[in-house]
Amino acid sequence: MTMKSDAGNPVLEVAKGTVIYEQGAPCSTMFLLRSGTVGLYLNYHTPQQFQLFEISRPGSSLGEMGLFEKEPRNATAVALSDCTLVEISHANFPAFIEAHPDETKQMILDLSQRFKMAIVEVKNNQQIIAECLEALKEAQANKKDTLKERIRKISDYLLDIPQDVPPELYLSFNSRFHGTMF
Repeated sequence: MTMKSDAGNPVLEVAKGTVIYEQGAPCSTMFLLRSGTVGLYLNYHTPQQFQLFEISRPGSSLGEMGLFEKEPRNATAVALSDCTLVEISHANFPAFIEAHPDETKQMILDLSQRFKMAIVEVKNNQQIIAECLEALKEAQANKKDTLKERIRKISDYLLDIPQDVPPELYLSFNSRFHGTMF
């Protein structure tokens, strides 16, 4: 990585394939993309690897939690092409805002879009969960009906039970006096 400076923040020239930051690593900076494409991954280089999205629009930001929350990186960022990035530190963020108001506005729009995408994803997942719970409830109800139906057929066959008497009553009676049927 070669370095220049922009409002006191290093400008990094990153080669394709370079890991910019790793999931779980401590951090206190964010990045602004000047050129190139960056992929954000969960569980990078594991069987559970999942690409969250690609960032390719100049002026887009990544790794903001590092700057604002000082929490470990929640994803791995990888240069999918040669990239130019500005690494913005907490100390130099006010100078960056002053020097680049349009890019700061773009950062806020990026965060807003990501939040909106997260809300849509939560809504979609909530709907899927509700549908799965309903299907499970129906399957359990059908399973109970099926078991009752089996008991009725067995008891009808073996005991010639009248239709108005519950088969469970006959099965219970038969179990007590003759041992279990099953």
